[in-house]
Amino acid sequence: MSRLIIEEVVALPQDITWLPWAVQYFFFIGIAACAALLACTARWLTHQHSERFERVCLFIALTCGVTAPLALTADLHQTARFWHFYAWPTPWSWMPWGALFLPLFTACVGLWFVLFHLRVKTDRFTPLMRWLALATALTAVGLLLYTGREVSVVRARPLWFSYGYPLVMFASAMSALLSFVSLVMHKQRDLVRMLAKVQVMTLLLLAAVPLGRFIGDTLSGHALRQQWQLATEIRLYMLAVTALWGVALAVALGATRYRFPLSVTLVSTLLIATLCWTLRWALLIGGQTVPKYNALINAYHLPMGTDGLLAIIGTFGLWFSLMIIVRECVNWLSRRLQNG
Repeated sequence: MSRLIIEEVVALPQDITWLPWAVQYFFFIGIAACAALLACTARWLTHQHSERFERVCLFIALTCGVTAPLALTADLHQTARFWHFYAWPTPWSWMPWGALFLPLFTACVGLWFVLFHLRVKTDRFTPLMRWLALATALTAVGLLLYTGREVSVVRARPLWFSYGYPLVMFASAMSALLSFVSLVMHKQRDLVRMLAKVQVMTLLLLAAVPLGRFIGDTLSGHALRQQWQLATEIRLYMLAVTALWGVALAVALGATRYRFPLSVTLVSTLLIATLCWTLRWALLIGGQTVPKYNALINAYHLPMGTDGLLAIIGTFGLWFSLMIIVRECVNWLSRRLQNG
């Protein structure tokens, strides 16, 4: 007599691997890389605003480029394992390439920033800065590719698995950077109008790539449509990002024709920065709530401690502190060079 054996498989929700620290890293490193690209453009092109434009972009690249690695080390869980990327290299993976590009980028930006401010005393650093700017731009491109591809190669998470993912990360970071530069240089009307036109094109690119994914016959496209139909949380993320994008586009279109007061520019900058950050939160944290191997949803609740809200606030606080410290150091150096 045969015996029927029934085995019950219980699938438990899994804790997410990438914490809010990772969102902070992707937010700041994207802005830093885009700032380095624009600073390199200003260094190689001659324009009446090139010098100040380069100064602003370098300032943003340095402060964000220092904040981002600190957030990344906090997300590694075991920070000491960072040196494993160098001791046991695996070039077929994107992670070791990031371990190479990230310190090179930070070092190049720091050296470029110092030489830029030392040129007040002597112009002999000017030819060197052109080639240093080009090297920094190459490392920035490497960082943008690495941060996009290390996520989009994960086939087990269909929401991430798309070649359009790096383009979305780049366009959103560039939008945030353009808003920061417009806020700092709001008195230069012609430059603000030019930046607003570039902002419109960047926001249109930011919308075109996800829309192509959503309607496309791809694995990520099917996953997006299913999550829109079945997952309320993912749908709320999509609606929030779409609303922020619509307001940002309307303000950018208005800035191409009208001169807004500083208060409106400040609000627009906060909206676009929120759009950039929310998009990363929806993709990284929201994407991890969709399970890899079972039918359950990995519920996530933002904790108040160092792996949650405190990490987010603390990282932005670190960025503001670095901006104050770097600005005061530059002012001190300028006084010493002028009096010396």
